[in-house]
Amino acid sequence: MISKKFLQSSLIYSVVGALPYASGFILIFWFTQLLTPVQFGVNVLYLSLMYFIQILSSFGLDMSAAIMYIDYKDEAKKLRQFLGTIMLGLLVFGLLAAIIFLAGGVKLFNIVFSEADVLVLIPFGIFTIISAVFNGIFKTYSALLIYQQRPVRFFWLNISNFVLTISGSLILLYLFPFTLYGPILGRLLAAVFAASVSILLLTKEYGFEWNKSFIKPILLFTTPLMLYALLTWVVSYIDRFIILRFMDDPTYVGIYDFGVKLVLGIELLLVGLVNVVNPRVYTIWKDQQLHGSTVEVNRYYNGLTAFVLLLIPLFVLLAPILIPLVIKKEIYYQAFGLLAILAAGYASRIWFYMFMAPLMFFKRTKVMPRIFAASALFEIIAAIFMIQWFGLMGAVWVNFLVKPLQALLLYLESRKVFHYSFNPWKIIYLPLIFMAVVIVSEAFITHQTRILFHACQLLLSVLLVWFAFRKELVPFVKGIMKIRN
Repeated sequence: MISKKFLQSSLIYSVVGALPYASGFILIFWFTQLLTPVQFGVNVLYLSLMYFIQILSSFGLDMSAAIMYIDYKDEAKKLRQFLGTIMLGLLVFGLLAAIIFLAGGVKLFNIVFSEADVLVLIPFGIFTIISAVFNGIFKTYSALLIYQQRPVRFFWLNISNFVLTISGSLILLYLFPFTLYGPILGRLLAAVFAASVSILLLTKEYGFEWNKSFIKPILLFTTPLMLYALLTWVVSYIDRFIILRFMDDPTYVGIYDFGVKLVLGIELLLVGLVNVVNPRVYTIWKDQQLHGSTVEVNRYYNGLTAFVLLLIPLFVLLAPILIPLVIKKEIYYQAFGLLAILAAGYASRIWFYMFMAPLMFFKRTKVMPRIFAASALFEIIAAIFMIQWFGLMGAVWVNFLVKPLQALLLYLESRKVFHYSFNPWKIIYLPLIFMAVVIVSEAFITHQTRILFHACQLLLSVLLVWFAFRKELVPFVKGIMKIRN
């Protein structure tokens, strides 16, 4: 039975947890007005570079701190030493990453992906490096709060970071219009604040005691996660740089990223819900010593599937209607033709999280780099070919195809340690049917018929969800009617 408290914490972790990333989406409305299309695209490249450096500087500690916390949460001394060792690792790896990119890492990106110096070290490269290091610290503590089940502190820390990011960026943007100081320096101010508060709260509660005996097990666990994160970055962001290389104009980078950011809200909500579901799933597996599916656990993933299948077509329908109300530069409307395929890929995202959960729980993280190396290799090769020949639409199709590929690779590995037993209609067939309908219908859509086709996609999705989940939905609706009466 899903409790009221669970629903409340789900709302906090999913919505509030997405705000630091969603701030980038909200700021788009001002960036498109107060930056040129070229500057908008260059800002996208700096943001992508920041995530790359953040991965190196945190070295997988942001993911491992939360997961390994479960192993030490009942032993105060070990927990204190474990968290102190994590914090020391963040400082060491952050310093090393900063030195590498200050010494020439930013220039290397220019050499590989652009004939011109699109990215510069001074001042925007330095701002980006510092932001990445401090964001790694904040992200680590924020993830830890989720696994500690501390939604109130999580709420205030993330809200504060969100408000400072928005306000700082807007103030700088209006003070220095048509420069990159607004977006890049605004990110830096918020990152320094959030990391400083995170360090203060963590040291106040646990001190700064560390134990060298934790270093080896932490590194064994985090190294594959860091490699996995780097490969995930390749899958998620390398296409921007390949677009720059072959289309030779940051404007196209901005248009494509605008489309991706529009559908990013789907991913952010999913990640937030998965971060709530996983601790409960892991607790069930640990308490019952399970190595296979249960009805209780399956309900969580069934619910996530129904949610995302309704969310995707609703978003695709509303975005082209609502966005022009606040964004007036028509050059960015080119992204509307990319949305349906970009969003449809998320129908397979539940498979990704469902098949990854056993690998994380049973600490089979060594297979993660192998899985994501294959998908990253596919991303690079396919993107180079598809973008050369089909432009932005080529990048869109690669973005779509890599998602089910990742899920398949995760399944092939996770089934070695976990026995799956679930209703295939609810988990597999419904997303497949939905994706097939979107692909076929998009081939016939024109600018004039877009709203009609997307409304039909939404109607079909509602019918599919009702058909598969009617046994769960009917009692729910009856209960709501009784309350109203």
